[in-house]
Amino acid sequence: MSLIFGRLDMKAEGVWYPISLAALLILFILFMKKRQLTWLQIYTTFGVVCSLTWFMDISSAIYFDAFRYGSDHGIGLADLLSISFIPSGLAIIYLNYRTASNKWFMLLLFSLLSLAIELAAIHIEYFHLKYWKLYYSGIMYLVIYGLLLPLHKRVMEAGASQTSF
Repeated sequence: MSLIFGRLDMKAEGVWYPISLAALLILFILFMKKRQLTWLQIYTTFGVVCSLTWFMDISSAIYFDAFRYGSDHGIGLADLLSISFIPSGLAIIYLNYRTASNKWFMLLLFSLLSLAIELAAIHIEYFHLKYWKLYYSGIMYLVIYGLLLPLHKRVMEAGASQTSF
């Protein structure tokens, strides 16, 4: 049992931050007014963004040694929540509130919010940059929020309009 609890990495520096942020995002999504997304689209967005985040973060962190979450001994509970729920939660909230009239505002707001979340994780020493630079993240957030997530939404809407199974 101590091996299991030891692997959860609950003693890592700043572990409270991703756990708290993930919990807040989940609660916000559960109670937010569903404006642009249905529950099926929320479910789909969570799965797609979570899968892509796992692939990108693990390949960047392990194969390229670009950054590290938590302590240096492996993936802990906070790391699981951080990779699974924070990017997916932000993507769901972004797509739910993004409209044609506010797309530039939302792009800037969520890119800056994502950078602020990352900066806070660095400041509390939960997230450690090695070969990754913060401006790489800024560029990635602009591409994700400005291009990839709107494309994902169009694909979901096109798929929903086709009712044949």
